[in-house]
Amino acid sequence: MAPLRVGNVKPRRRHASRQAPWRKQLRLTGGVALPLIIFLVISAIYLAVNAKVANAGREVLSLERELAALERENAELVTRLAMETNPDRMMARAMSLGFVPTAPEQVEFLVVDGYSGEPEFVAPLPSTSSQEEDGLLSPAYTETLGDWLTRLLGGVEAAP
Repeated sequence: MAPLRVGNVKPRRRHASRQAPWRKQLRLTGGVALPLIIFLVISAIYLAVNAKVANAGREVLSLERELAALERENAELVTRLAMETNPDRMMARAMSLGFVPTAPEQVEFLVVDGYSGEPEFVAPLPSTSSQEEDGLLSPAYTETLGDWLTRLLGGVEAAP
């Protein structure tokens, strides 16, 4: 037998049993816990990334301090070398070791067979030379569409 209808109102169906209270609590707990867990996971990822960035930053600062210390040490060594190779100081040291200045007629030159002297100076090529420009890019990247089509169709004869 069909349910009774009054006008356009549909009849309500009754459930044989209501949902258990623990199911409602489970749904509510899941609805609250899931966004909370997602928030915690995203926060943990954020903290992990920030920790890595902070460590990298500290390492960069440490390396910059080390670089500055090495640059200072290098400058001190260059200064010391300049002081040690000062011509007056070197002359005094040579005199203390027993060396004396010589006259040109006291100098004796030796001729060594096979020694041709210092090699001839060859100036380096300028940085804008055509040899470097040719070697920068592969021809595949410098070829235009028209060049490619001409090369592609170059072997094909035109039909009569």
